[in-house]
Amino acid sequence: MHKKEKRKSTRIPVQFDVNILHDEDYLISFTRDISADGMFINTPTPLAKGEKINIDFAIGAEKGISVKAKIVWVNLDGPEIDRGMGVKFIDVSPKTKKHILLLVNRIAILPDDAPVN
Repeated sequence: MHKKEKRKSTRIPVQFDVNILHDEDYLISFTRDISADGMFINTPTPLAKGEKINIDFAIGAEKGISVKAKIVWVNLDGPEIDRGMGVKFIDVSPKTKKHILLLVNRIAILPDDAPVN
């Protein structure tokens, strides 16, 4: 039986690079999906649930998106592509959230063979 979905926004499958800053540590990784409220970040060494991080990323031609996030779940099992952490964006300005939502919606309507990076 599946758990009831807690997300408010639909996640769109898309892969792009993210830069993560946690304390003084810097990690470069990539996403598996994104929504207006959060994303899944692939990494074989996810941080602990509850940790707060800063994420910098670009979606297509949109560069320099920067958000704070909280790690809400961690997966260390299964194939490498499934390992990582689910994060929820926090303290996001309405303008930035709207911008991310517009980008997510733009990605969602692209044909399967359209480039997204």
